[in-house]
Amino acid sequence: MSSAESILKIETRDRVRLLTLNRPDRRNALSRDLGAALRRAILAADTDPDVYLVAITGAGTQAFCAGADLKDARAVDESTGDYRGPLHEPERSLFEVMIDSRKPLMAIVNGPAMAGGCELALACDMRVVADHAYFGLPEAKRGMGAHFASVVLPQIMPPAIAMEWLYTARRIELAEAERWGLVNRVAPSDKLMDVAMALAAQITSSAPLSLQRMKLTWRKAWGLPLHSGLRLDAGPDVYASEDRKEGARAFLEKRAPNWQGR
Repeated sequence: MSSAESILKIETRDRVRLLTLNRPDRRNALSRDLGAALRRAILAADTDPDVYLVAITGAGTQAFCAGADLKDARAVDESTGDYRGPLHEPERSLFEVMIDSRKPLMAIVNGPAMAGGCELALACDMRVVADHAYFGLPEAKRGMGAHFASVVLPQIMPPAIAMEWLYTARRIELAEAERWGLVNRVAPSDKLMDVAMALAAQITSSAPLSLQRMKLTWRKAWGLPLHSGLRLDAGPDVYASEDRKEGARAFLEKRAPNWQGR
């Protein structure tokens, strides 16, 4: 087993590509190697016609992801002093790869999601969360920037609440995250994967090209004036697809559609 395979488990379940962060001894912290493995896995799923949705979870129940591995950062500081922020790396950031991906993304939050782990969940389109989990963006107390969350969080919830979370770096309990619309489903730990896969099954029964177009239209229209967003033609042309014809036939014939992804 390669190092990448050991820190990131990859499996496919009924058109769902499940990516499991596999560093439970480090609370699934995002080392450089794990971040690179996630980028590669998401890009690979993007071009796999058998994958309709990508889900990300963590090993164990102690944490979804504790964020960037601070031991890695300290090692860089002590060796080369060449630690770089997200805008100064030679590769695209993991979160950019995620929001640019064509396939829907689901976070299955099996435990606390802190710092970059919270941002990892925010970069997904949906979040299914264990009932003992919580969120947090402690970067202001660690001298970091929470760059992705500083951009995204004030756009998906009231800015005053988002900035309070960022400025105070306090722990965000699940009930509060639910109240502000960050959570799709909550489940006991032992039922979390069942609940997440049930939601995933509802999504993967939809036409794959439609899912991709909806995802890309949403991401590219975000922040645009209404009429500019309405003039976007993002993603595959579902209106000229064979799946559109199949969807109409299946509806009229009262049967499940047989999607071909074309």
